[in-house]
Amino acid sequence: MILSCFSVPMTRLTCFLLIFMSFVLASCSADRQAVVEPLTPMPVENAFNDPNNEIFMSAVEEYITDLRAPAQTQYEFTRIDLDNDGRREGIVIMKTPHQYWCDMNGCRMAVFKATNEQFMLISEIAPVRGPMIVSKDLTNGWRDLVVRISGQADWDAREVPLQFDGRSYPSRPVLRNDLIASNELEGVMIFP
Repeated sequence: MILSCFSVPMTRLTCFLLIFMSFVLASCSADRQAVVEPLTPMPVENAFNDPNNEIFMSAVEEYITDLRAPAQTQYEFTRIDLDNDGRREGIVIMKTPHQYWCDMNGCRMAVFKATNEQFMLISEIAPVRGPMIVSKDLTNGWRDLVVRISGQADWDAREVPLQFDGRSYPSRPVLRNDLIASNELEGVMIFP
């Protein structure tokens, strides 16, 4: 190889590169018996999957069916990441038929945790009314939900924080005594 650089007209740079590559290839073939370390896997851009709204609505329909609720049930929903894992949980507030889902104090709300492929019901909360706030405050890694309580004969309307206990949110906000002043609410308003 080295002799061919001098016998054939080439630029010095081309000749130098040929010589360099010959040494590199020769050293690679000499090290073939060396232990080869496994390659580190490339980082996965999105290691999680945020299931879409169709999957969420199927979970809500299954929830309605499991309760043997009226087939014509109407509801509102929103998707927001409650546990900061990059997946948007689903929050549903049931609307009609009113006599099934609601009473004079409010309606039933359900919170579903998003996983890679599905939604799991983690909380049923009643009675509540909109608007509600998904707070910036966290409890046990989940955002607090601030719900409005009104219609109770012996209490004034008020906002009550619901904090995640590690498994679910409290199911009866009317029993909560920790109140939030409306001027202290920070977060995302849902179900206005």
